[in-house]
Amino acid sequence: MATDDSSLPSLLLLGATGGIGRHLCRRFADQDWDLYLSGRSQERLDALSSCTSNPTLLADLKDGAARKALIEQLPQLDGLVYAAGVAPVAPVRFLKADDLENCLQVNLQLPLLLIRDLLKAKRLKDGASVVLLSSVSAARGVAGYAAYAASKAALEAASRCLAVELSSKRIRVNCVAPGMVRGDMADQASDQFSSEALEAHWSKYPLGAGSPTSVVKAVEYLLSDAAEWTTGSVLTVDGGYSIS
Repeated sequence: MATDDSSLPSLLLLGATGGIGRHLCRRFADQDWDLYLSGRSQERLDALSSCTSNPTLLADLKDGAARKALIEQLPQLDGLVYAAGVAPVAPVRFLKADDLENCLQVNLQLPLLLIRDLLKAKRLKDGASVVLLSSVSAARGVAGYAAYAASKAALEAASRCLAVELSSKRIRVNCVAPGMVRGDMADQASDQFSSEALEAHWSKYPLGAGSPTSVVKAVEYLLSDAAEWTTGSVLTVDGGYSIS
């Protein structure tokens, strides 16, 4: 077990090397957190090493032994953020079984298994806050996103069950459901859709295109004492997209 001499609350960020993950790292580095960062790219983790005084944690969470090794390096946690995710885009008639399986594994199975393993190892403190990154796609149908939307809708359903299960320990479990924001996922979409299609999509956001900062602030709120009476909730951060 890791030893923690810090008096700061401890936070594990999974998916630290992704677009939103990197913004979360930089934000929390400026806050009062003892930060533990995990991802699958050592090069990207190295680029984030200045955000934490702890060693970065390279891990493929699909591997049970790797999850166990990661958990053994952690102190008891006050916060957990799961920001890892994949988003295959394909009409269902072209959807590959491997892509569907990987999407469900990364977006649904792994956060559940990780939380299970953390609880078994007694690494989540009573009163901890768990924040899972979902998507507005869970509630609004978009052509080509069946696998992604299904995985996120299931994650939200699971989070409500976890919130009930863990309430006796005062552990809060919530989701943040962003719309598409400027950054990695939007850049990936630009490889799959024409600029005209993307502009048509952005036009559906009453408040215009969002930035990762808006998502980061929502996560920060759910981790904070300001949300001490909030659990089993989905905080939608989409500039009005879901009601347009």
